[in-house]
Amino acid sequence: MAGHRHSEEKVSGAGFRNDHAQEARRAAFISCVDRLTRVIERESDALRSRGNVDFEDFNARKTHALLEFSRASRAYSAPRSSAIEAKIESLRSTLVENGKLLERRLRAMREIAGIMICTIEMSESDGTYSTRSSAER
Repeated sequence: MAGHRHSEEKVSGAGFRNDHAQEARRAAFISCVDRLTRVIERESDALRSRGNVDFEDFNARKTHALLEFSRASRAYSAPRSSAIEAKIESLRSTLVENGKLLERRLRAMREIAGIMICTIEMSESDGTYSTRSSAER
């Protein structure tokens, strides 16, 4: 009888450890979602400010956060709660907005590059945009 009680304690202790480990994985997953969301939001804020954006830095931070997110999502295999689904949906909408801002920036950069190419081609063709002043001609 005493042996039977001892085995029940081991089982319930293991259940507690499993619950604790699962909760730790859940917390890690939520933390990764939050961290990735913050990185994307910061990049979006920088894009909205129309100032210089350190794309290399943001790319490195997003890559690191995405790697952590990927690992945490594989480790956390329990059914997702409505709170977690809400966080993931928030991340999705943040990513969509960020994508639009990046697309707008890229489109503007392409337009500027096009103008520069056109200007260079025109300067090579008729000398209108020569670096010499008109008095020197």
